[in-house]
Amino acid sequence: MKLLIVLGAITLFLAFSLVGSSTLSAALVSDIPVESKEQPTKEVILGSDSKSPKWKEVPFDHVTHSVKNYSRDGKSVIACVECHHTDEPEAEAKKNPLHKTGQRDQILTTEVLAKADAKPVLSCRACHAQKDEKPARWPANPVVNIDGTDVTEDNEKAYHRNCIDCHKYVKENRPDTIKNAPTACGACHKTAS
Repeated sequence: MKLLIVLGAITLFLAFSLVGSSTLSAALVSDIPVESKEQPTKEVILGSDSKSPKWKEVPFDHVTHSVKNYSRDGKSVIACVECHHTDEPEAEAKKNPLHKTGQRDQILTTEVLAKADAKPVLSCRACHAQKDEKPARWPANPVVNIDGTDVTEDNEKAYHRNCIDCHKYVKENRPDTIKNAPTACGACHKTAS
């Protein structure tokens, strides 16, 4: 009888732990609002809902990327619009053939965001949702033409293209200064245990 009680307690503990950890992961994704007037001051989770059971959440240090000289040339901080590419005037945004729109009168900077009348910044998921899902602020995931092929830029493709392409560029062009810009899956994603 005692053995059954102990086994039951262990089973309940494991079930609670599994439910608790998935709830925690969902809470971390929701920690990134669809729009905000405040920059994250701590590590955020870019996503914990990978379609692959192997890959888990991707922690991202927004502070480090927004205050250190992590630009492609290593001489300045990364401009806000490198990631938040809709936060610039439309004419500027459309200089990049992969970008569809710009939604500001001026290019987003920390100073612009601090103004009382500034529009909030959209998160990536405002426009780039999981495959076959509707983004929060866009009618569908954007479709862009890459090398003659139309590609739906869901959040996975958008994150990978933006993050990995920049990291690869930096590693190839500044190997003396950047050694740990991750490009392998497990370097960004936590893996299932």
